[in-house]
Amino acid sequence: MSENKKRILIIEDDTSTAELMQATLNKKGFLAYSVKDIRKALDTIYNEPPDLIIVDIDMPSIGGDDLCKKLKGDTVYGHLPIILLIPSGPSGSKIDWDSIPADDYLIKPVSPDELNLRVSLSFSRANRELDANPLTRLPGNNSIIKEIQKRIDAGDKFALAYIDLDHFKAYNDKYGFSRGDEILRMTARVVTNSIRELNRSDAFVGHVGGDDFVFIVPSKLSDDACNKIIKYFDLIIPTFYDEDDRVRGYIDSTNRKGGKERFPLMTISIAVVTNEKRKIKHLGEASAIAADLKKHAKSIAGSIFVKDLRGEKAKG
Repeated sequence: MSENKKRILIIEDDTSTAELMQATLNKKGFLAYSVKDIRKALDTIYNEPPDLIIVDIDMPSIGGDDLCKKLKGDTVYGHLPIILLIPSGPSGSKIDWDSIPADDYLIKPVSPDELNLRVSLSFSRANRELDANPLTRLPGNNSIIKEIQKRIDAGDKFALAYIDLDHFKAYNDKYGFSRGDEILRMTARVVTNSIRELNRSDAFVGHVGGDDFVFIVPSKLSDDACNKIIKYFDLIIPTFYDEDDRVRGYIDSTNRKGGKERFPLMTISIAVVTNEKRKIKHLGEASAIAADLKKHAKSIAGSIFVKDLRGEKAKG
């Protein structure tokens, strides 16, 4: 799939409607693709999030309105714009829009001109409202700052975790940026799916940029979240290396001083800041604590998480 085109997921069980919309949008320069089942669509969204979703309200089993509620209540993918396909006539006019958090709607049968107009409007609105990372489509820095401050202001007991990949630059230098981007997309999926397994509506995942990610969960769940992320990351990461390097367990690449050096396979370091035993007054305080913890974590070989224990010796 092209990385430069906006990706649009069409969820529609009527083949002729789906094909019309797909052809219209592809002709306009988008990358449109369709599925006929909402459960399959959810797997697609969680593993390779699109830029926009078009869903029929009258899907079998799970309706498009229920999908809207599910996704918009998700702290990771709640930012994805959703256009709801609705029937013409009396049934379409009786929809309670206060209870369905769709961003826009289209009336069936779909007009190609109206489709292009609504899609363009949805993208323009999304660009104004969200600073999503263009590579992973996770919330970016502005959203991250707001989420952290919201929890500080509310006085909730939370854990803020900063994630960093070890030896990512060496991998990029040897294999190239395109393969490095695949690592970042994989990491985003690992983190979001691990956090989703906690089944908490108050969890949050963001992408600071590069190989830096964050997540926020209730403090009591941070160990479980970190262990899941490390387990899945360590299981998957070897598959991103060529067979010779994977067998050897290291690559020869360039270090930050420009010299040749031997680097082990990539690992993941997580620094966890919590206000469970100390009061965190502002974002700067949390960031300073995390910087020290991350430095300590990266000094230890292998994937690890290091947790703030307020004066006690931190450990993974």
